[in-house]
Formats: sequence, C-alpha cells, structure tokens
Amino acid sequence: MTATPAFPDADLRVHPPRGPREQLAGLIFVPRTIDKVRAKLQNTLGFYRVKPGLSGYLFDWLGVTEEQFTDAVRDAQGDSEIAEWLRTHCDTTTFGAINERLSERGIRDDEHFAEVLPRYPVLRDHPQLRNWFEIIEVDDRWTFDPANTEKVKTTATI
Repeated sequence: MTATPAFPDADLRVHPPRGPREQLAGLIFVPRTIDKVRAKLQNTLGFYRVKPGLSGYLFDWLGVTEEQFTDAVRDAQGDSEIAEWLRTHCDTTTFGAINERLSERGIRDDEHFAEVLPRYPVLRDHPQLRNWFEIIEVDDRWTFDPANTEKVKTTATI
C-alpha cells in the first residue's frame, strides 16, 4: 500500500510549484519555495531543487537557514502558519527590499547565460530572457509540455 503524501498538492513531478510572483506575508517567491520544500519533504521534488537559486537568496536575505524554514513548513498546518512564522522570525521591514532584489535578479552577462543554458534549455528558444522570474515562468510551462518530455529528462541529469 502506498502512503498518502503529507502535502498532496506538492507533487512537483506532475506540476510546477506556484509562480515566482505569488506572495505570502508580503513576500514574493515564498509560496513557490514552500511548494518546493513540501515536495522535498515527501520526495516528490521531481526536477526542481530548493537550493541553490532564488530560494537560497531568499533564505539568506531573510536571515534564516533552509533547515529552519523546512522545520517551519513541516510543522505548519498551512500557509497562514508559515506566514506567521515569517513575521515572528524575520525582520518584516526588509520584505520590500527583498521583493525588489528577487524580482530584479537576472542573468548577468553572456558568460552567465552560457553557464545556465544547460539547466534551462528553454533559453535556446528565448535567448532574450534575462529576468529570472520570466525565465522560471517560461521554463515551468516548457517543462510540463508533453512535447518536451525527452528533453526534460536529459536536462534533469545536469
């Protein structure tokens, strides 16, 4: 008998996490990070990862570790409890600046583009994309397009 996952909506093998622009507690990217952490907790992360990446920057800028955040997600009954945890464990006056920094992150230059291209082959069809939120949104659609199944498998091994 197969165990029921603790977070049934967090199976990132069948759908992407929430979008990068979604907010919780006034912070963008937090719902997406929650989805990835929940999936990691139940081994349904698929091709996604929590760190490195924007979630890692989010943790650093909030002044929490991935482990602390993971514990909060594991112990919470829902997003509202995670929002409360963020408000009590982080400096809420930094949330605006964190949102700005996250939303402005992007590929720095041609060398950085070449470095991330193997992980994000969707950029071959969209070489003009430089903002990470835009790249993530396009990549999520590309990853779950059935026409790309074999390409996704190859990319996931990188």
